[in-house]
Amino acid sequence: MTTLTTTGRPATVPYEALGRTTAAAACAAMVFQPVLRPAGPGNSAPVDVFTMATVVLSVLWAATCGRRLGVPYGLAWALLLLSGAIAGLAGPLPGLSLMNLAREILLLAWCVALFNIARRPGVLRLLTAALAYAAVFWASVLVAATLLGLTGIEGVSPTEGDRKLFTLGDPNYAATYWVVSLFMVYAARRPRTPLLRWYGYVMLLWALLLSQSNGGVLELCVGLLFLAAYKAYQASRAHPGSGPIAAGALVLAVVITVGASAAAAPLAQVQEWARLSDRTELVNTLGRSGTSTDQRSTLVRESLELYQPHWLTGSGPGTTKQLLQDQQFAYAKEAHDDYVAALVERGPLGVVALLALMSGAALRCSRALRAPPESGYAAQLPRPAGLVAALAGLAVAGAYYEVLHFRFLWVLLALVAVLASPVDEPATDREGPP
Repeated sequence: MTTLTTTGRPATVPYEALGRTTAAAACAAMVFQPVLRPAGPGNSAPVDVFTMATVVLSVLWAATCGRRLGVPYGLAWALLLLSGAIAGLAGPLPGLSLMNLAREILLLAWCVALFNIARRPGVLRLLTAALAYAAVFWASVLVAATLLGLTGIEGVSPTEGDRKLFTLGDPNYAATYWVVSLFMVYAARRPRTPLLRWYGYVMLLWALLLSQSNGGVLELCVGLLFLAAYKAYQASRAHPGSGPIAAGALVLAVVITVGASAAAAPLAQVQEWARLSDRTELVNTLGRSGTSTDQRSTLVRESLELYQPHWLTGSGPGTTKQLLQDQQFAYAKEAHDDYVAALVERGPLGVVALLALMSGAALRCSRALRAPPESGYAAQLPRPAGLVAALAGLAVAGAYYEVLHFRFLWVLLALVAVLASPVDEPATDREGPP
């Protein structure tokens, strides 16, 4: 919808300009996803400038055009915020809890903003392409810095040894970003040229290996296994009932192969061989895997001890590390486990909230995979299975990271919700103010 200026030229209606500006801010947030350093107060980062801009502009855009904002995963979010607020107010550290809850509200608001702006014509394609192209560029910068010995760009930290963090600040966060980006390149088929796309895969895989993260490699393997099973399902779908059997047989074959390999070469021996190796990459990956497992087991045990005095409400969002320090536990860290953190920090209601979120995401993933290709929003994303594969990897990562705090998790959840929703009527954005 347009109006005419005094010169007779068409003038863009304000809400259309706001829509384009919001989409541009969202694309900028996709591009700057890995730029988390220098860090600001409350774990804020440079990318959050674009995160906040997307949220504010989306509200202005919706108010201007009279659009009702859709809220995906509404029940799960309500339960997450309710359990967090109750735990925070009833827990021993209400100030810290409410500060963490405010951070979660920002992530939820950003997810809502992305969900609504991505439903505008062509915006879903823009967002996925921006994230894919930017990730390949950032990975190329990191690889080039490593080859040239530019430690300032590599992001090497004294506390993390030789692991390359780039501007992500944490090796596990970095590894997960590279894995998610690799699946985004697959989903969006960007870059368009197959040769450049394979170059992107190589750069992203290289960047993942530079992070020296065992968890990142596991997420990649889980995502690839899902894609292989999905391909087997599709190939056998022509024969009624054979699709699930083919996918299940493939997964079972992989599990048996991995189990047989572990039996032939005991993990403890492999870990010891890697630990004594003169290659820092082996020492920092397989060599430390046994120690990492022991530390996480200790952390889970200590966290469950914290849960006992707060079994009904939980101790409050983000309070695990501080409480472990206050009570002088041996291994005082963040929970590093979404499933344990949901129980310990939010109580039984938090567990219900997490299950509701996972169930809602699984339902939308199923709808996105069943959507006919080249129809609706699926026409803007050639391979939706790539997003589902990334979410499958993150679901596994939730057992050893707190991925609910990862910004790109909410990007994936928003985009999958878009793919699972019906296309808006063409007149939706042209109705004007209420």
